[in-house]
Amino acid sequence: MILVLALVVSAAVYGWGLVRVARARRPFPRFAPFAFGAGLLVVAAALLGPLDDLSDASLSWHMVQHLALIVLAAPLLLFGAPVRLALAALPARPATVLARALNSAPMRVLDQPLVGLALLTVVLYGTHFSPLYERALENETVHAWMHVLYLVTALIYWNPIFAIAPAPHAPSHPARILALFLSLPMSAFLGFGFYVTMHVLYPHYAVRPGALADQMNAGAVMWLSAGTPVLLALLWCVADWGARERRLGAALDAAEGR
Repeated sequence: MILVLALVVSAAVYGWGLVRVARARRPFPRFAPFAFGAGLLVVAAALLGPLDDLSDASLSWHMVQHLALIVLAAPLLLFGAPVRLALAALPARPATVLARALNSAPMRVLDQPLVGLALLTVVLYGTHFSPLYERALENETVHAWMHVLYLVTALIYWNPIFAIAPAPHAPSHPARILALFLSLPMSAFLGFGFYVTMHVLYPHYAVRPGALADQMNAGAVMWLSAGTPVLLALLWCVADWGARERRLGAALDAAEGR
């Protein structure tokens, strides 16, 4: 119920911002609302649909659920440009407060791709290889907060990678590409840990038939599937870098021609 309310409120607030921006005739990317809506739908499908029931019975489906939040929902929500929408839709004083927060020292730290990668790594390894994961499987409240933690840390990780405007501390493209490359072994070793462990890690699944084979499948899901979105993000970063260099070159040529 709380999740449904959160999704409805998020959609309503975003819609309110779109109306405000349209009335003020301020520019806003046309694709952004579709991306944000798709991100909300992925969250709903992962946490409310049949996938949530499957994840309770199978660790491999649980990994699919977590990957959906981390590598699908988080990037889609960021491409929805909610911060840009807030800055354009809010009255002057709240928008100024938000702009100052974006330029604050903590945000400068969080806007570093390697910081985001470190946070995501600590969260994923710290939850999957500690008693906290079994606790979450047996307690709905802990489980819900774990999903929030995954989504928030994923947003922190992907935010400097894509640097959706406004991005006052956007890192260089080489720094983004480095963070993406380093994320590949991070997810691979996490999946490898599931795959090679010869005993069932979580008692919640141990009582189910084929629990060890399911755990190996979960490792394969994390090991192989997590790499595809990262490779797509790498291609996007390279293309964006090339487009930026072409824009800079065109601007320099125009300046020299004056």
